[in-house]
Amino acid sequence: MMLKIVNAREQKLTDEDFRRLAEIEEPEVAKWDVPAYGGDLEKAYDAFKKTIENLQESEDEFLVARVDGRTVGFVGIHRLKGEIRDMKHVGEVGIMVHPDFQRRGIGTELLKACLNLAKRRGFKRLEADTLANNKAMRRILEKVGFKLEGVRLERFKRNEEYLDEACYGFSL
Repeated sequence: MMLKIVNAREQKLTDEDFRRLAEIEEPEVAKWDVPAYGGDLEKAYDAFKKTIENLQESEDEFLVARVDGRTVGFVGIHRLKGEIRDMKHVGEVGIMVHPDFQRRGIGTELLKACLNLAKRRGFKRLEADTLANNKAMRRILEKVGFKLEGVRLERFKRNEEYLDEACYGFSL
């Protein structure tokens, strides 16, 4: 397996990359996250394409994992901006790896690359929230040094069940 981490700011992504990114939020992955596009591949494709194409005008970051040239995962950092107070030093991290490529260390490598990029881009703190029962994501976060800062009880409702959210932080 040849893993390569690509910075979407520095290397143009292809339509195939956008299609693969949209496919990552498939049902097996979506059960661990709050699905942004409800399984609609075209909406997800359009959203990824628009976000990446506008990356140069934003302060956000986006890294893509490729295995043998095929896009299999990503990590993004959204720089927070508060109207009441300045939070530009804080980034929210989101990460996903296609189920066919999980348990191979790809998520860990993406997150390590994310930390290095965040330091270079002037972030002072990163935050990551995940469903409290998402043991794989929590393990990855803790492996690279994120600390559990709290659990929000009954944060999301899915299929008549209330789910807790684990909140992690990392000071750079």
